[in-house]
Amino acid sequence: MKQSKISQETKHRILPYARRWYVFAISIVLCLSIAWLYLSYVTPIYSINSTLLIIDDKKGDGILKATAFSDLNMFQETKTVDNEIEILRSKDLIEKVLRNLKMDVSYFIEEPFKRTELYGRKQPIEVIIVKKGNGPINKKISISSLTDSTFNFQYGKVSIVGSYNLPISQGGITLKINRRAEVAQFAKPVIIELKNVEAMAAMYSDGKLQVNPVIKESNTLRVSTTDAIPERGVAILSHLIQTYNQENIERKNEKAMGTVNFIDQRLKILGRDLSGVEGEVENYKQQNGVTEIAAGTQVNLNKSAEYGQLIETNNIQVGVINTLANYLNNPDNQFRIVPSMGLKDPVLNTLVTRFNDLQMERNRMLSTAKLTNPLVEELTEQVNGLKQSIRENLANVKKGVQIEQDFLKSNSSRYTSRIRSVPALERGLLQRGREQTVKTNLYEYLLQKREETALSLSATIPSSEVIDRPAVGLNPDFPKKQLTYLLGGILGFLIPLGSIYAAGSLRPKVISPASLYEIKGVKILGELTHHATSNPIAVKEGSTTVISELFRFIRMNIGHLDKPGLKQTILVTSCMQGEGKTFVSINLGLTLAQLNKKVLILEFDLRKPDLLNKLEMTQKNGIATFLSGQTDELRCNILPYSGSTNLDVLGCGPLPNNPAELLFSERVGQLFKNVKELYDYVIIDTSPVGYVADAFSLAAYADLSIFLVRYNYTNLSQLQILKDINENNKLGNMMVVLNDAKQGNRSAYAYGGYGYGQGRHSV
Repeated sequence: MKQSKISQETKHRILPYARRWYVFAISIVLCLSIAWLYLSYVTPIYSINSTLLIIDDKKGDGILKATAFSDLNMFQETKTVDNEIEILRSKDLIEKVLRNLKMDVSYFIEEPFKRTELYGRKQPIEVIIVKKGNGPINKKISISSLTDSTFNFQYGKVSIVGSYNLPISQGGITLKINRRAEVAQFAKPVIIELKNVEAMAAMYSDGKLQVNPVIKESNTLRVSTTDAIPERGVAILSHLIQTYNQENIERKNEKAMGTVNFIDQRLKILGRDLSGVEGEVENYKQQNGVTEIAAGTQVNLNKSAEYGQLIETNNIQVGVINTLANYLNNPDNQFRIVPSMGLKDPVLNTLVTRFNDLQMERNRMLSTAKLTNPLVEELTEQVNGLKQSIRENLANVKKGVQIEQDFLKSNSSRYTSRIRSVPALERGLLQRGREQTVKTNLYEYLLQKREETALSLSATIPSSEVIDRPAVGLNPDFPKKQLTYLLGGILGFLIPLGSIYAAGSLRPKVISPASLYEIKGVKILGELTHHATSNPIAVKEGSTTVISELFRFIRMNIGHLDKPGLKQTILVTSCMQGEGKTFVSINLGLTLAQLNKKVLILEFDLRKPDLLNKLEMTQKNGIATFLSGQTDELRCNILPYSGSTNLDVLGCGPLPNNPAELLFSERVGQLFKNVKELYDYVIIDTSPVGYVADAFSLAAYADLSIFLVRYNYTNLSQLQILKDINENNKLGNMMVVLNDAKQGNRSAYAYGGYGYGQGRHSV
């Protein structure tokens, strides 16, 4: 039973929407049509993606660099994926790509309801900006073909004729229009827009260009962007990767060339020293005839030579430090790349690498900006700060090298003292041979590194490898066709849904039984359809009209409430006048009378009685006369109704001055006692409870209270009165009859009303 009630409640809530199914259908079709139009005219945006592998120089940038310079700590720059992501997204790199692709000019043609952008082979012309003013261009520029060699140039309202491949000036700008060789003439005017490449680069750098790791902490990057023209997006990504690799190669080669130059300088110095030492050994042998050295002495000399070589290496480190310090202090080298000097200190190498990166970034920025540019000034400050840090670090490194050199000299002196015992002639030859060996080894070492470095310059490979070339997705990234249609369908459903709900919420009238469902425990006795005629008599003997059957349905429900030996007294009231309580009282009385039951209708509306008037009856004395004590006779004042042999009426009589007080008199109880002895059913037609409390005074005498609610008439706010009556039991055994149901209010039952047990709280 509870499930049935819930089902009926749900059905009544859905009914207003179900009756207007055609509104939903029209709205959905309309919204889907709008979605189709939107998809037809909106410019689709495509996603272009590429996958890039960042190569680790320490692992894979050629065997040459990995072996030739690892011991000199050259090319040991720190490369992380995060750094490469920032380089790929850098504004300067993107701006260079856009300028190389000539993205400073866009081309359009006007079409109905749409403007289409042209690119690549679809461009009939190419515009080259010869001169452009500083301010923005706010006027429309249009180019129309006239002949094979001339065109019409329109700038705002100014129109002039120009020739292809020749400059044309207007409005502070100078352009050169080149016609594509395969295009003779073009039918539609071409609209051109001059773009701010710096602003475009900033837009890509700020988010339009996405660079993200494919997997966290991996060397594989996914580079993507979006564009209305797929070919242009592919060109941008392809050129971006190409330019990125080219700049990396140039940066590596620039550092390598600095190293080669340094090695060449050292080779020149060592070459001169080695020539001198070799000549000295040769002269010594010729003069003294010495050819062999004792084996024991040779060991000591070898050790002494080994330490001598280490001391010489230390001397090289000191020389490198001094050379680097002089290089930094030279004003001519203020903004030049510092060469990698092969120093072993990792902190110093890191500072030099960072210094070189900043120098190259500053030089690259100066190619498109001035010295007064805030970004250039900031980089200059960073370069000067790093230079000072390098100077301080050089001083510390030099102290460490000198300490190490003191230690080496101490050990070398120990072996030197042992050699002193060797005859002076032999010792002289060995000393010269030792110096020759040290110089020779150093010269060969540097010569080998010089050759390896020179070879690496021609073998430099890119810093990245393309795994997946830039490609366009199969479907547009925007708009999503399926999603657009789905949203159109949902919107088409929600618009009428919200409109119907809003209309119901804004309309302060009861329009369906669902309005009563918020009142806990309310019982619905029945529902009556609209009575179209002014005749108050809706129920006649043998009538089979819808409203007659609905009154019989109410009668059936009342019959289920009968208790053996109990006379039914039925009180009929409502919130306000005009809701049909007198109409219901009359026709309910006629319906009960058809059961061959004696029925009496009491006109207990002592303020605005209308019962006798509707029945076209008159009466001198009545209820008010009896209650005021003016008469003790009731039977003689009861009038039979001519339309039914079992229905009688007792009218109000003269309107009293004190109706409220009369209803509290003892004679009220006496009246009901007398009439109940004479009739099977007594129907009390009372005043509305929204105005006066007369009905509550009579509630104690009623076995059943019928509360009238009229569709499209009773205010929703007045249901609070019904709720209060129901919660506080002010009317005994109260049930609701819904009156005046029209097509928009009625439930879809056999007669438009309720079957037994079909209401929310039917009895």
